[in-house]
Amino acid sequence: MIEGDIFSTMTEARRLETLNSYCLLDTPPDPLCDLVTGLAINLFAADIALISLVDKERQWFKSAKGLAARQTPRSDSFCAHAIVQDKTMVVLDACADERFRHNALVTGEPGIRFYAGAPLITSEGARLGTLCVIGKTTRDAFTADQASKLEQLASIVMARLELLRSSDYLDKLTALPNRSRLIEDLRCSPAMAHRHDNPVTTVAVDVCDRTYLFDMVKALGWDYAEGFLVAAMQRLRDCAPPVVLYRIGTTTFAYVAHGEAAQIQAQVDHISHCFNDAVDHQGIPHRLEIAIGIVATSQCSDTEDLVRALMTATDLARENGTTQRVFEKSQGERQKYSFELLSALPGALAAEGELSLHYQPKISLLTGRCTGVEALIRWRHPIHGDVSPALFIPLTEKTALIRHVTCWALREGIRQAAAWVQRGRPVRVAINVSARDFENDDLINHLRTLLAQHRIPAGLIEIEFTESAISKDPQNLREKILEIKKLGVEVAIDDFGSGFSNLSYLKQIPADYMKIDQSFIRNLETDHADQMIVPSIINLGQKLGFTIIAEGIETERTCKLLKHLGCDQGQGYAIARPMTAQDFDTWLDRNG
Repeated sequence: MIEGDIFSTMTEARRLETLNSYCLLDTPPDPLCDLVTGLAINLFAADIALISLVDKERQWFKSAKGLAARQTPRSDSFCAHAIVQDKTMVVLDACADERFRHNALVTGEPGIRFYAGAPLITSEGARLGTLCVIGKTTRDAFTADQASKLEQLASIVMARLELLRSSDYLDKLTALPNRSRLIEDLRCSPAMAHRHDNPVTTVAVDVCDRTYLFDMVKALGWDYAEGFLVAAMQRLRDCAPPVVLYRIGTTTFAYVAHGEAAQIQAQVDHISHCFNDAVDHQGIPHRLEIAIGIVATSQCSDTEDLVRALMTATDLARENGTTQRVFEKSQGERQKYSFELLSALPGALAAEGELSLHYQPKISLLTGRCTGVEALIRWRHPIHGDVSPALFIPLTEKTALIRHVTCWALREGIRQAAAWVQRGRPVRVAINVSARDFENDDLINHLRTLLAQHRIPAGLIEIEFTESAISKDPQNLREKILEIKKLGVEVAIDDFGSGFSNLSYLKQIPADYMKIDQSFIRNLETDHADQMIVPSIINLGQKLGFTIIAEGIETERTCKLLKHLGCDQGQGYAIARPMTAQDFDTWLDRNG
């Protein structure tokens, strides 16, 4: 405040609140604003033209032509006087004006002698700053026509500032600039020129897992959840450096940081520490596990790539259970490859021969005879070659595509089972499904249709699902499994022990088989813990009525150990690798 408080304290507080709501301070230059200041210099034969925003203690320049500084103290600001005017304020000779003759910007650099400033006034009448032109020599006059033109240019600037604040750029819940605004600000920023003398890093903070937020919505409603997000944002704002904060996702915020890697790391560590304490909202404490993504602008070719990398790094931190993840180009390449695979998969499902099923035998550990096969999907991409199912299956499970993959596997697996029946050698075929396949009745309907179409005994088909399906909705899963078993199809719990097994859920699941995850089997010969756990799983599972199958048997000795422990069946490379249906026929001829 200057000269006896030009505004009342209340009016000034409202003005500053309005200014802050525009999210303009400390943002990168704007091309259209720069065009206006360039035009003003030429139109008024000025040495300097500024779009000045008058903050509490400073004036900050959204655009500056002819002046290197990005801000000056408000106490030295001509514009702080101009914003109280309805029209252009003109100072023809600063040295002859009592308000400014001793001003540091007059007696020192840049040596202001002439000033004309038109206020930037919002539609509600708030004064944000000015469009001003400055000369280093005095003038005899600044005509009414010139003042009118300067005010017209100021109206153009104000329209641009309104656009930057519009719904396309502003998050309505938090009043923060949004992802589109971040992209726009980065696009206009010299940071994307990768200048080594001014390293720039983007940081994203995901304040909570989205599942946690949606569970909160179910329990307490959207109004509460939105209030919680605002509280989490405020915690982040309190502990983040003094920068512009953006909301770029439902639970994710971001900012642009300047400085060396060590400085950025110190900031990030401080943010992590601040979230060690619970975020309280309406008396309920929320202990949050935040995830932070860190991306240097030098790692990305353009702004869209940068924001995509920022989200990737944050998601990877969340998925891997770590607080922070620094993005590297190789991660972006893997992400791009993953997206290409997802995009290509619908075509592969429709194409002839791109996808296929291989079959891995299972045997009775007591007799050594084959008890059936597990159908395992394989993809030979026309460009990328053989694509590992360990890569593309987890990707598809995150999308609705997994249901199409399951339908394809059911169709091919049951067709092959029917072919074996017709040749007089019935083989039980196990087909994997995902947790998402139990969300509706499509799985059961497809099974029913395919079994009727191929007219094979339903007991020759087995459905395998993982523990994740149990934890997601155990009651729904139980009902779906009962429907599957009514068809005569058998059911197996796959990869048992790989997740967070809940025994109370387990006793409710009417499955026929329990498959012990290979992580317990692979080192059974040498790992003391596995030697304690595996017999317990076998004993527990059999008492609950399951037939126990050990996956990942890689040596003959492991096979004998499991037989000794009373395990019912086995599967793994020591028995047979996955193979085509034709090769399985040959294997079965030799092994019976």
